[in-house]
Amino acid sequence: MLSELPASALYSSPSLGLLWQKVHLLCSPYVVRRSVQKLYERPAPVLLRLLTGKAYHWIALGCADAQKESLLSKKIPPPASFHAADTNLQLARRATERFATPKKSHVSIDLTSPRMPSSILRIPKPWFITLFGVLPNLDPLPLLRRLSREMQPGDLLLLSANLAPGKSGFVGARKILQQYDNPPTREWLEAAVARFRPRLPKGYLVFDVFPDPRQKSLARIEARWISGRRRTIVFSSRRPTPTQVESWVRKVRLRTLGHFLEPRREEGIWLVTR
Repeated sequence: MLSELPASALYSSPSLGLLWQKVHLLCSPYVVRRSVQKLYERPAPVLLRLLTGKAYHWIALGCADAQKESLLSKKIPPPASFHAADTNLQLARRATERFATPKKSHVSIDLTSPRMPSSILRIPKPWFITLFGVLPNLDPLPLLRRLSREMQPGDLLLLSANLAPGKSGFVGARKILQQYDNPPTREWLEAAVARFRPRLPKGYLVFDVFPDPRQKSLARIEARWISGRRRTIVFSSRRPTPTQVESWVRKVRLRTLGHFLEPRREEGIWLVTR
């Protein structure tokens, strides 16, 4: 199996956080297509019914600066508290500034860790967890299992998935490869390679579609650092089909309350509970 940079290596420093934001602003479908922005508002009627009258606590995992969470917050009842958790502490702090809730916190988190931080586990129930833009970059099942174990009946998880359009995940992933192979993304990933220790040998980035090593039927877009015969995976983004996302939800013993797809079927949101 090829060596792979930890996801935290791409976001951990302030300078990398700024480069990621540049990629997001220039290349993200969420920014450039209004239909994707509307997708993050579509769960609001269901959430309005489920959350009205409840003193719920919002946990935004992997939220960056909480742009998507902030958009949704305008459509649902305010939480009793808001907690931003991201690899980049500076972005998590910025996320809390988007929310007027008096009680709020921010924390650095490694979502590949086998346990959630104690500061998160101490947050009172019921929980409303958002997990936007995270699953493409991490092995989804271990993270979803950890969340399922900590959730109680009545807790809600709203997760997004970047999808491969069409019936074939691999064909669909190739159609959207240009969303990744572009100058701003290359600048960000090359900066991450330059900061990584131990240093990687001189090389260059190549983007392509490969089977996920843990789920061969799952398409994964990878940026590989090529140095002679050595290959290092710098970045990866899983692009499941909706059917694959639904199978993950069932495997971790969660129950789907609703799901929403944007018109091109390149992104979807699932609302699940225990």
